[in-house]
Parts: sequence; structure tokens; C-alpha cells
Amino acid sequence: MIETTIREIASMLHAPVLGSEKVMIHGVCIDSRKIEDSHLYVPLMGQRADGHTFIEQVKEKGCKAALWQKDHTPYPEDVALVLVDDTLQALQDLAKAYLQKLSGTVVAITGSNGKTSCKDMLYSICSLEKKTQKTQGNQNNEIGLPLTILSLDSDVEIIILEMGMENRGEIAFLCSIAPPDISVITTIGSAHMENLGGKKQIAQAKLEILEHLKPGGLFLYDKDSPEIDECLKAMDQDPSKKIISFGTHGDIALTSDVKVIQDQICFSCSLCSDVKVNSLGKIQAHNALPCIYIASYLGISMKSIKEGLSHLEMTGMRMQLDQIAKAKILNDAYKSNPESAKAAIDALMTLDAPLHIACLGDMLDLGPNEICLHEEIGDYAFDHQVDIVCGYGPLSLKMVEHCKDKKAYWFETKEEMGEFLRPYLQKDCAILVKGSRSMGMDTLIDILKGELK
Repeated sequence: MIETTIREIASMLHAPVLGSEKVMIHGVCIDSRKIEDSHLYVPLMGQRADGHTFIEQVKEKGCKAALWQKDHTPYPEDVALVLVDDTLQALQDLAKAYLQKLSGTVVAITGSNGKTSCKDMLYSICSLEKKTQKTQGNQNNEIGLPLTILSLDSDVEIIILEMGMENRGEIAFLCSIAPPDISVITTIGSAHMENLGGKKQIAQAKLEILEHLKPGGLFLYDKDSPEIDECLKAMDQDPSKKIISFGTHGDIALTSDVKVIQDQICFSCSLCSDVKVNSLGKIQAHNALPCIYIASYLGISMKSIKEGLSHLEMTGMRMQLDQIAKAKILNDAYKSNPESAKAAIDALMTLDAPLHIACLGDMLDLGPNEICLHEEIGDYAFDHQVDIVCGYGPLSLKMVEHCKDKKAYWFETKEEMGEFLRPYLQKDCAILVKGSRSMGMDTLIDILKGELK
């Protein structure tokens, strides 16, 4: 993490200090509840709260320094303040300045689906041979990315940054803070259709990660997302940048079927054979392809590449396999859209069980075709031999009504869905839990475990 004096922080921000300039800083924090005495407190202006109002609680915990917005007077006493016009912008500027002092290789990853899986895979591989740090959780926006950067150690060698977006210009802004040496687009899907209008527009927004790639950098993209190729043809290309595709017809492709052996996927690709990934679903083999290439490009041995993938620890709620009584629970509840829902159903059907149940919450932000897309997922589930489909949310009601002649059931609450599922926990079955993040489908698993009543 950043370790320096308040004077140096003020110098990096070209800002004045009020109070002692000798205070040492070890890390940055925006949450007054988590502050430590050595942290630099950064009070942000939120929709519901202003971080400046918590300065007394912060001081009580021993914190001795803070960024402070000039218009918030009177200034608090007994704490060193770096006076800035805007604390969020100052946080971002500080992260940019700190990153410029580091010598690590920056790998930036975006995509409609798979960016967190790709991040986790690459970290699992590279950390075996090099000092590697990554975005924690979903800290991939205009606040999370700077916090991630400021948590980096000074001797980090590989920096893996996840970049999320909802609108045009957001990836470009994140890249202005952290210009990548290597950038990846995992997929172009239907997420954010409501904001951007179509997959081509989503691809254009994601391709900001190529536009802001450093000269001589490496760019990898999903060949199975044709919108990227279409947009690439219309872009002026920097010949110094190396462009590699992956996927069915990409430069890097699978050369075997994806098999499931003891809850791991196994496959061969054009870069190596007999790869085992500690995850489920063919989509995870697809996500592994750019990671294998990048790791090799960075000088990681093939032995470490295979070991890292076989011992992969995924971020929670991404193809996470749990066991409750006799039932296997596939927790993929972090988010959902048509592409990831289909991939999760495919993964469900690879689980060895006589009965397969898909519990699906609404997929959000899909735009005017949202009802048709939900109906399509219902059809996809039954076409792929899912035995029972359970729906939660108003859009999933439309899916269940569309599949009324099959074993499709809708529930007004997750508690009701849990009661329906409870008898199946005593059977040899596999249950998928999937939905957009705001649907909170992960709480269904807590209900099934008896942790929520």
C-alpha cells in the first residue's frame, strides 16, 4: 500500500497542507468505520452521506491525516489536512500519481462477462512466480480502481485491474488513471443494453481499453464477439500494439472438448494440452485462453500456468460449487444476463445428478427486449434438459408464464422458493442459483442452509 508522508501526498496533488507535514501515511481509507490510525482518510460526497461529517469519529480512532474539500469549513483541528477542490478527483489523481511511481506491468480486463474469472485465473497463475496483486471483489469503478491502486505494494510486479462500465467514456476514464500495458476484452454481451442501445455500441465502449493501451502494448479480445471485429475494422490502429484474438476461430482456440472430471473442467488448447481448471462450465475454458497467453507472454512457466489454473480460487458467487445435504448447489448469483445465464445452465448440466433445477432471478438492464430475452432463457433451460425452472422477480414471471406447459414455477419471495426447494436437498440433485446482483439470489442459498428464516 502507499506509504509516505502527508507532505509527499500534498506534493503529488499540488495542494497545500494545513497542519503537520511530517505525518506518515500507511494506506488510504474512505470508510470511517474501517479507518486505522495510520490511514489517510478520504471523505467522499455520497448521495446519502457526506464523509466530512464523520471526521470526529475518524479522529477518535487515531487517524491523523485526511484529504479535505476546501469548501467544507470550518476546518477540523488536530488532524493534518491536504486541501483540495474535490476529494474524489483528488483520490483519483493520487492513485494516478502513485501508479506512475511503480514499475509493475498493468493488465486491464473488461468485458460483459468473465472479467472477474479472468482476473482470478491470471492472478492464480502469475502469483506463483511474481509479486502479483489484483482488484479485490468488484472494486472496478471510479472509486474502487483508485483504492485498488493505492493498496498496491511498492515492489509489485504484475498489477491486474478489473475495469467495469455502464456508459461510454467510463473505460477511457479508468485507463486515464491506470494506462494498461496489456488489455483484455473477455466478451461482448447484453449487459447495459438499456444504457448503450446495442452490442455494437457496447463493443465501442469496451474498445476504449485498446485506444488507451500504451504504445507497444498487448491487446486480447474475444473472437466469438463479432461486434469487436466490426469495430476494429473502423478504428485507426497503432501498428506498435500487438492484437491477439481468442475463441472458437481465434488465434488461441480450444483443440479439444471441455470435459468435467471431479468438478474440474479439462481441455487442451492451441497453446498447451491437458489443462485443468478448478471451476465449472465451458465458458471458464474460454476465459482461461487469454490468461494462458498473457502468462506465457510475461515469462511464466507452463508448469505454473497449469498449477495456477488447477488450484484456482474464484471470487465468490462465480460458478461456486457448494453442497447442502445431498444436493449440489451451483452458486453463480453475482450477476446475470442472457449470455451468462446460458453459460450457467450449461455448467449446471455438466454436474452428475439425475435431477437438475435452475433457480433464476430477473436479468436487469436489458432494454426493450427484456421480456423476450427472459422467455428465451426459459426455452434454453428446458431445451437443455433442465428438469425444473424456478423464477423470482417480475420479469422471471413472464419467463415462467411462457413455459407454463413445463415444470416452471414462479415465487413471490425467495423464502417461498426456499420452502419449495427444501425437499430436494435430501435428493441427489444439482441446483443452479442465478440472477442480477440487485435480485440478491445468494440469499436463497442462506435460506437453504437455514441461516435465514
